[in-house]
Amino acid sequence: MYCDTTQVNQLTALLVAYNIRNAVVCPGSRNATIVHNLYELHRQGKVSIHPVTDERSAAFVALGMSLATQEPTIVCVTSGTALLNCVPAVAEAYYRHLPLLVISADRPQQWIGQYDGQTLQQTGALEPYCRTAQINPPRSESDCWINNLHINEALNSLYHGEGGPAHINVAIEKPMFSFNTVQLPNERVISVTCPTNSTPIPQNIVDIIANAKLPVLLIGQYERGDIRKEVADIVENKQMLVLPEIISDVPGNHLMNAFDYLSTQTDALEPDLVVQIGGNFVHKSFKSLLRNTSCCVIRIDEGQGLIDTFCHLQYKIQSAVQPALAQLSMKLPRRHEGVAKAERRLVDTAKILEDGLLADEEHLTMNCVIRHLYMKMQTLACDYTLHLANSSSVRIAGNYFKSGVQPILCNRGVNGIEGSLSAAVGYAMKMWGLSIVIIGDLSFFYDANALWNVSLPSNLRILLLNNNHGGIFDQLKGLEKSPARDKFIAAGQQTYTAAGIAQTFHIGYTGVQNFDDLRPALEHFIVPDGGSQIVEAFVNG
Repeated sequence: MYCDTTQVNQLTALLVAYNIRNAVVCPGSRNATIVHNLYELHRQGKVSIHPVTDERSAAFVALGMSLATQEPTIVCVTSGTALLNCVPAVAEAYYRHLPLLVISADRPQQWIGQYDGQTLQQTGALEPYCRTAQINPPRSESDCWINNLHINEALNSLYHGEGGPAHINVAIEKPMFSFNTVQLPNERVISVTCPTNSTPIPQNIVDIIANAKLPVLLIGQYERGDIRKEVADIVENKQMLVLPEIISDVPGNHLMNAFDYLSTQTDALEPDLVVQIGGNFVHKSFKSLLRNTSCCVIRIDEGQGLIDTFCHLQYKIQSAVQPALAQLSMKLPRRHEGVAKAERRLVDTAKILEDGLLADEEHLTMNCVIRHLYMKMQTLACDYTLHLANSSSVRIAGNYFKSGVQPILCNRGVNGIEGSLSAAVGYAMKMWGLSIVIIGDLSFFYDANALWNVSLPSNLRILLLNNNHGGIFDQLKGLEKSPARDKFIAAGQQTYTAAGIAQTFHIGYTGVQNFDDLRPALEHFIVPDGGSQIVEAFVNG
């Protein structure tokens, strides 16, 4: 029987899956459930365990075993300063790239710093020689998911790159000594593969993609090189359904908009396999759909860590994206029936959405202002870069502007409202062509000091959508029930205008109250030699 502590059983199942066969165990009460499970594996012939009382010595014994076997070896210690005794061996393993796995039991986090015995900050205790994978008692499915991801990440770090030590810190609560679990959980194993010179993706993974009913190539924010040719080949050959974000610099974001719309419908398309590249994703409904399905996710990037945006990561290809996509375009079968069928449906849906967006509107809204700018930009002969602020600006712009046609930039890594205008100013200072910023009032006034710049470039154009509050808060279902929303949450009930700011910093300014004002304002706005300008549209929603 195994212990009844969920997170310990998660860890044990993954130790078996990764075929870690040697463990040195130290005495203690807090780590007793971990040692018990290792003993159960020992009884089954899956792990060889060796008791050593002194933790400092035990860690070096485990290091010696790893040196002899060229395989990972566990040293399991209890809570408190027992863990700190492992530092000398961990430092040695770090500089010799030896796969030493330190598993420490920890006390509940709430008792750290409360004069509770053998309780100290164990997360990060072995840095800088190895990171800590913190494993906590799960209260929900999402807690189990993140535990699984952290354990996979730690165990993969033993094998890949240059190799080296890893630390898994397991918080364990009372009651601790219950041993009635017959079978370990079926835990997800995330496989990491590193490329050979000619084939970034192993053939077995290529086969998995080829055999999927609806394989999707999902492209988030991408700024690491030009992959448009490889993606275009995959699209032309209908090998995967390609869904790029507007900030991906790859053509086809109209299909992503359509897929996001269908994600909210009862007859939503559901991919059974996703190849994920790039960074952040804008479309919330699509992200939610993938998280709630059981699709297989394959991520391609050069980083060391595991990124599990959609909670179903199974394979990580540690490779540059361009050669991996080139391999897929060469190896995947053409004219995939499921891809062709889904693409036809998305094209039809995109046309319906476009017709709805182009319908006449009675009021000056953010949507119609951006639409009029888009239509005006089609007549522009010079080069331009589009800068989108968070959050409504980037979402609405995706309905009109097409990725891969001109550069579209957005501080979508982690930023909220800060820095959108400043980043656009910096970009415009170093690039030819117009830099056109679409920004809401909250983001603009927050970052207005971006215009306090003696080198403010003349190619800067700012389209300010002012509805006197953060428009994204209008879309948060349920928040309208709070009387605090408008004034205290959405920064509303303000009547600020950019006119004074424009005057202070000697920037051209035009205020727009209606459609009659909008058309001539945009005409002047896109004149290449018109100097830096702000067009402030006072919108209703």
